[in-house]
Amino acid sequence: MPSRRHSKTARRPQSIIKTTHTYRGYVFEILYAPKEPAYTVDFLDLREIITSGGTLTEAFENACEALDLHLESLQKLGMPQPPARHRMIILLGAR
Repeated sequence: MPSRRHSKTARRPQSIIKTTHTYRGYVFEILYAPKEPAYTVDFLDLREIITSGGTLTEAFENACEALDLHLESLQKLGMPQPPARHRMIILLGAR
């Protein structure tokens, strides 16, 4: 008798939903995994910024606020704003 823990039924791979956004010239991704019902934010050029949200809208708002606060802190410390190395490219469908 097969154990329930090691069932022979095929499992579908966990799908992750990723959206890409830009704010103040910086590109960030919002990732959502149904297993973990939270939206996590990943800034491609600023790994030190960590934030998330319970919804896509909340994650976007938190990302913008986190970036604003980070850049404001750098300015107050007299440190340069890091360059945005990633760019978002939008491809339109062929005619």
